[in-house]
Amino acid sequence: MKVAAGGEIAREMRIDAAEIAERKRFLELGADDAARLATVHAGLGDGMHGFAGDFYERLRGYPPLAALLRDDATLARLQGAHERYFRELTAGEYDAGYVARRLEVGVTHARIGLEPKWYVGAFRQYLSGMLDAVWAHSGGRRESFVPAFDALLKVAMFDLGLTLDTYIHADKRRIALRDRAIESSVNGIFIADAGQPDYPLIYVNPAFERVLGAGTGCVVGQPCICRHEGDGQGDGQGDDGYSEIRHAIARGSEGNTVLRLRRADGERRWVELFLAPVRSESGAVTHFVGVLNDVTYRKDAEERLNHLANHDPLTGLPNRNLLHDRLAHAIARRREGMAAVLFLDLDRFKLINDSYGHDVGDELLKAVAARLSACLRAEDTVARLGGDEFVVLLEDLPGIDAAASIAGKIAARLAEPLSVGGRELPLAASIGIALYPRDGRVPQDLLKNADTAMYRAKEAGRGGFCFFAGEMNMHALRRLTLENELRRALDGGELEVFYQPQVAMASGRLLGAEALVRWRHPLKGLVAPADFIPVAEETGLIVALGEQVLRAACRQIADWQRRGLTPLTVAVNLSPRQFRQADLVATIAGILAETGADPARLELEITESAAMQNADEAVAALRRLRAMGVGLAIDDFGTGYSSLSYLKRFPIDKLKIDRSFVQGVPDDGDDTAIVQAIAAMAGSLKLKLLAEGVESEAQRAFLESLGCAEAQGWLFGRALPAADFERAFLSPRVS
Repeated sequence: MKVAAGGEIAREMRIDAAEIAERKRFLELGADDAARLATVHAGLGDGMHGFAGDFYERLRGYPPLAALLRDDATLARLQGAHERYFRELTAGEYDAGYVARRLEVGVTHARIGLEPKWYVGAFRQYLSGMLDAVWAHSGGRRESFVPAFDALLKVAMFDLGLTLDTYIHADKRRIALRDRAIESSVNGIFIADAGQPDYPLIYVNPAFERVLGAGTGCVVGQPCICRHEGDGQGDGQGDDGYSEIRHAIARGSEGNTVLRLRRADGERRWVELFLAPVRSESGAVTHFVGVLNDVTYRKDAEERLNHLANHDPLTGLPNRNLLHDRLAHAIARRREGMAAVLFLDLDRFKLINDSYGHDVGDELLKAVAARLSACLRAEDTVARLGGDEFVVLLEDLPGIDAAASIAGKIAARLAEPLSVGGRELPLAASIGIALYPRDGRVPQDLLKNADTAMYRAKEAGRGGFCFFAGEMNMHALRRLTLENELRRALDGGELEVFYQPQVAMASGRLLGAEALVRWRHPLKGLVAPADFIPVAEETGLIVALGEQVLRAACRQIADWQRRGLTPLTVAVNLSPRQFRQADLVATIAGILAETGADPARLELEITESAAMQNADEAVAALRRLRAMGVGLAIDDFGTGYSSLSYLKRFPIDKLKIDRSFVQGVPDDGDDTAIVQAIAAMAGSLKLKLLAEGVESEAQRAFLESLGCAEAQGWLFGRALPAADFERAFLSPRVS
């Protein structure tokens, strides 16, 4: 195995029979020399082919060798190997097998790190020790000693030459492996001459040429890329990262950066460059070695992630993070002029989303984003915060009038109907405006105040804009106070149920009543529903409030039944949030059982939009309620976006015409047309029809002419507490 291994080494080093013969001939190592050494070998004792013990102790004294001779056992193995090795020097056989064994020993020494100088020293020690041995073997005769020792010198030089060649071969193998590794590397590697202008490239590997898209051999001699000047088309730093490399060259130090290079085919690629100086023995920088990695895919992925982190995925607009960043920068760099933050909220977007589904809502939001962008200058920012909320940042405005002009332009553009999925949808937005520095000096304050102004714009009638004023913060504080007080009212029994009569249109006969909640505040007296119902809806308190009203109405129904008063149906509103509760049907059944109210005397009113949201689930819930004997009505009909196919499926008994349409009849043509259409629809679907908000005889006469049989409004009576309602409208039944 060893000979075979040595033979493989000999083949790699091209030491064949001819080469062996050539080396022997040059050293004049012939057959006579081999014969003389064989005679010496036979005459020497076993102990004459090694070294004295003090030689190995000296070896241990040299730090580089001490690490190799760790213990006595290692030293003993080395001594035995030396004896075998040097004994073979005088054996007289110097053929290919001998050469192979010698080469393998040399390769082993090179691999373990034994430097040639220690190897040569061992030969010197051996030859010194052999002087006396050969002299003694020659009997002290010079004519015998000189030829024998000369033969030993020839073999020693032959052997030493083989060994030194193995060191050279090992270095060549290491260099060849390194060269192959560099040539095979997937990273671009180059060497530039630092002693010439522009640092010309004196070596590049194939990967470097691939990264630059250059042909083989076309790059060597060209200026190093580290000497390029950036073209400002990189990562926004103005020089594509070249400044860092120029600084590293000037310092004579390592450097790394990310550059954007233009390939030979014109394609731009991102590369990561690592550069390091190569110094001479005197410390002067003679060359630079660099490594290039193509990081285009990584940079593209980072850009995509950065875009996702800073942009709204639906509309592609900047999101809250990027808006805050741009707003902070706008504040930091403002010199003159004014900046404005416009907070936009789409009016009645939730109704559209609930009625037509989220797909239509998403398309609407994308269309709104496009309209907003078209209204603005290139330097302005429009962002989507989420839901139907958008923010516009306007910079360098000459004054308040400019902000008002742009806000008006946006409001007018967003007031135009949008066509989505074949449907024309009404659109409007309420806009709040906060100005820098008047209304805030940090992004959070400007956004908060613009949001406050937006709510004031909604309260003022929607579809318009409103500038922030300091008193609006007081309004927000009052709203928060109202919320806290409403929570206490729910727990403290401050809510009362009033009842408004519902009558037959023709005769005025009492048919029923609508239960309406009122808040009797201990300090403020009666609080108008318009003040606290929106707060209850926004905060979710409407669920608990609605349940209180329903329980109170059912108790009242049961009380009037027990006392034998005029039988009537009591209508109770269910808010959209209340209607979406999973346990709604069970809750209503429990309240009816708890109070003992007759289900037939309870009518539940749901809004058109609430019924259309998750229409299939709504149908199932309504059918369960209908099966309990509860009456069902659609409240505020005409204000939502009903699907007639679903309307037919709803197990309802009655439609209630919203008061907003009743107020205009019979004089307003649009309201008249809408009410006529609703009446015709109710007739065709065989549904009862009740008009809300009837306040005049003219309205009554018109509605009656359309076949509307039931009415509710101030013309017939205002909402009253239960005791007052009872005195005014109810009387005991006569047996």
